[in-house]
Amino acid sequence: MEDSGYVIQGGRLVLPASVLEEGSIVVRDGHIEAVLEAGRALPADLPRLDVKGSWVSPGLIEQHIHGAGGMSFEDVSSEDPEAGLATLLGIRDFLAARGVTSFVPTVNCRDRTLEGLALALEASGLPESTVPGLYVEGPFVDPGHKGGIGPETLQAFDPRRLAELLDLARGRLRLMTYAPELSGAPELARLLEAAGVIPCLGHSGASLSGLALPQGKYCLTHLFNAMTPFSHKEAGAGLCMLPFIDRRPFVELNADGVHVNDEALLAAHRALEPGRLVLISDAASPAGLPPGRYALRDKVLDSGPRGVRYADSGVLMGSASLLPQVLAHWLRLTGASVPEALASCTLVPARLLGIDDWRGALLPGLEAALVVWEGDFAGVGQCLLPGSRPPGSA
Repeated sequence: MEDSGYVIQGGRLVLPASVLEEGSIVVRDGHIEAVLEAGRALPADLPRLDVKGSWVSPGLIEQHIHGAGGMSFEDVSSEDPEAGLATLLGIRDFLAARGVTSFVPTVNCRDRTLEGLALALEASGLPESTVPGLYVEGPFVDPGHKGGIGPETLQAFDPRRLAELLDLARGRLRLMTYAPELSGAPELARLLEAAGVIPCLGHSGASLSGLALPQGKYCLTHLFNAMTPFSHKEAGAGLCMLPFIDRRPFVELNADGVHVNDEALLAAHRALEPGRLVLISDAASPAGLPPGRYALRDKVLDSGPRGVRYADSGVLMGSASLLPQVLAHWLRLTGASVPEALASCTLVPARLLGIDDWRGALLPGLEAALVVWEGDFAGVGQCLLPGSRPPGSA
């Protein structure tokens, strides 16, 4: 039920660089009006929710996600727009119940899927702060580092093909992964930037030697995965070395404990600039469901402690975890401060995606997409979206 406002009081508020103990948040008209220290007078005209020392954070932002709850963005097709809309809204609701209030649908490059998602977004009326756009992996990537990308979707770079994809996306394309060593990659980066699409380097066999990098804001797709590794002998080897020697790119890192081992996660934590690090899940459709066997298009998936894999080949194609589980693993492993870890799931992706004027922090003026957590981020107590009134407020 929509309401003009409410107050959350007594929480451990996770601010961008600190924790405000026993703080309060005043919400009116779907926006944060004030963040108050303990002892400050609270509006008498608003209902209150006492959260009794629970962590309170901005809603998480899933920047790289293929599906969840048995639903997949890869199944969306322009041939069935109603089903596409149902999938988009179904995943939105599944994620919101788990503390994720913004997300970027991520897919392999299939025309019907890309167009279908663009049409579903238009029909949904969801604001950019909830769905900043679409994320496409390919088609201009290295076949030798395709990972879980369907080989039938891959092709050499052609500017006419890129123009077709931009048209199919109807202005909704926000990120595209490409291999920067492929012929025409510098032109591809320029065309993406001109279209307002963030270039993402990945699924690549690139060497750093002589590599042409995007001139503007760009990102690395799931660091360490589907790219050339470190080498202490071969000069320039390893695209994954790039963010350790160049502080410019944003960096996606899948900290589910499966895609990247704990030692590499610790190295990344200790060496990478926190303000550029984006924690992701790369979740596949079985994420959030019990371990078992699931279907995706004409494939069978095995989901469990080893992630989500194609049953016939054993190839890892996605995560069985969602971003709250990724965050919990990162906190346990690294000992990172709560504000720093939360920022990698909230404020940093918001800055990359250009939605930090709306989402990503507990700051006055931003939309009230808020999460009250159970314990030390073990689960979601309540997820509050803009315009909602929390149950149990008095």
